[in-house]
Amino acid sequence: MTDLAVVGPDPRFGGGGAALVEAFLAGARGLGRSPELLFGPHPTLGGRKLTVDRVEALRQVRWGRRLAPRLQDATSVWVASPLAVHGLAAPSSGRRYGCWLGTTLDDEWAARARGLDPGRRLAQWLNAPFLRPLERRVIRGAARVYAISASSRLTLAAAGALDATTVGLLPIPVDIEALTPAPDELWLARLEPPTLAFVGRADDPRKNLPLLLEALPLIRTRIPGARLRLIGRPPSRVPDGVDALGEVSSIAEVLREAALLVLPSWQEGFGIVAAEALACGVPVVTTPSGGPEQLVRDSSGGRVLSGFEAEELAETVAALLGDVATLTRMRAAGREYVVREHSPERFRFLLADALHAVDDA
Repeated sequence: MTDLAVVGPDPRFGGGGAALVEAFLAGARGLGRSPELLFGPHPTLGGRKLTVDRVEALRQVRWGRRLAPRLQDATSVWVASPLAVHGLAAPSSGRRYGCWLGTTLDDEWAARARGLDPGRRLAQWLNAPFLRPLERRVIRGAARVYAISASSRLTLAAAGALDATTVGLLPIPVDIEALTPAPDELWLARLEPPTLAFVGRADDPRKNLPLLLEALPLIRTRIPGARLRLIGRPPSRVPDGVDALGEVSSIAEVLREAALLVLPSWQEGFGIVAAEALACGVPVVTTPSGGPEQLVRDSSGGRVLSGFEAEELAETVAALLGDVATLTRMRAAGREYVVREHSPERFRFLLADALHAVDDA
């Protein structure tokens, strides 16, 4: 008999979705539960090139039906996923369940649409009328729904036609023991010349790396020695002043060496890398992309741009790099906020309440 069945996306796909799922599993284990993750394999990971699972709506329905019987003997059932559609097995099973979700289909699609090729844009358009009802079914069928940020709470409530006050918050935790700041004197020495950091897949349109690459020459005009480090899948062409590190074994070590983290995304449900940077004592400059802007404002750990213009990004970064006193205050405030609000201990406390709320509903 399964103690805690958790329905979510294929964790091999990586990214923020995998981080969300792993946070839920680790938190549940820390509470003495024995979670089991159930998911449908992603069609691009080791499968055949041509398969019905390439049609996203059909894939979600097919795997929802396949996984639903495995939920029947579970003590508790949860959906932990960046998108509700990955959890279709939960309402299909007829069991009471809870949801912890990152964002909505419409928000995700809007952020990615600018960089999709015509074929993928057409596929998105064809799938949308079928996926939206599935998303609403998962959200509305849950005994309790939890979001990862105040921003995603509003959009999830709208997608599920729920009152936003009924959607709870479970902030994603970060490893504050592993993600620690460099000594102040060492970090200050690294400001001459400064290094900017970007974390994410360069080929993900939602991450909006082109905005940062457009702003970089403007930044280097003001601060000639400034460089940019790309962590994650690199672009096909790496411009001057850019170091592409690819995937790294320790994000903490790379972040500690940065003067600033720049997050140019079109949209993020939370933006866990922003919290990781703040934990490392690295201020964050972000676009008004949802979750990260709330995190940066609430923590006083950086700056939020008014829009998505390269000139404003360059001016903001250059001004901060020239103001060591402000950077030092942001560095301390950001770390303090993340330790208080996003520690694994606090997450386990909130998760325990959420698990009980669903079991007792």
